[in-house]
Amino acid sequence: MGLLLGQMLGCHQQQNLGERARGKAVQLGVLMAGLALGWALLSSELGVTRSLGWLVAVPIALSAYLLISGVLGICVYQGIKGFRGADHGQEAVLDPADRQHLRLRALAAVSASLVIAGAFAAAFVANG
Repeated sequence: MGLLLGQMLGCHQQQNLGERARGKAVQLGVLMAGLALGWALLSSELGVTRSLGWLVAVPIALSAYLLISGVLGICVYQGIKGFRGADHGQEAVLDPADRQHLRLRALAAVSASLVIAGAFAAAFVANG
C-alpha cells in the first residue's frame, strides 16, 4: 500500500535504493542497534561507561544511517556516484537536478545519523 501510494505521489523518484536493498538496510540497522545496546549494557556492567562509553557512537551512527537509508530509500554511495540502485541493477540518474537532490538527501541522512549518535553517546556517558 505504502509503495503504491509513494509511486502515485512520485516519491519513488526521490529514492535511489530498490526494495530489496531497503529491506536489507533496515535489517542491518536493527542488528547494529542490538550491538549498540549490547555494548552499552556491557560497558555499564563493567563500569567503563565514562572512559569507553563514547565507542557506542559507532554502532549507533551505523544503525541510525541504515535505518534512515532503508526507510527513506536513499544511499550516500549511490547518491555520490549519481546512480539509482534498483533491484534489477544500477541505473544512472541523468537529470542533474534529480542527481543533486538525491545527493543532498543522502548527505542529510549521514548528517542526521551522526547527530543522533553524538547525542546518544553524550547522554549515555553523562548518565554513566
